[in-house]
Amino acid sequence: MLRIRVEEQPEKTIFHIEGKLAGDWVDELRKVWTSVRNEAPAKQAVVELSSVMTVDNPGRRLLSQMHSWGTQLTGKGLMIRSLIDEITGSPTLT
Repeated sequence: MLRIRVEEQPEKTIFHIEGKLAGDWVDELRKVWTSVRNEAPAKQAVVELSSVMTVDNPGRRLLSQMHSWGTQLTGKGLMIRSLIDEITGSPTLT
């Protein structure tokens, strides 16, 4: 199961992701992210991953794609920090 909560702020949109970013849930995140980004393309997008338990290969590819399009990936926890470091190519700051 995956839960996506979108928090609109004046300068940015934060996508709070919880659960498993795997299987069909990857497409669900892609749909939500694309829809919200199309509505406000000038806003900074931030994906908050602290509550994600599992990320499969398609999930990793989606996060990499989102990052390459300017989305900031954030999160805490050993697995998530390692994943973010892998995708961004730099250590995350807490």
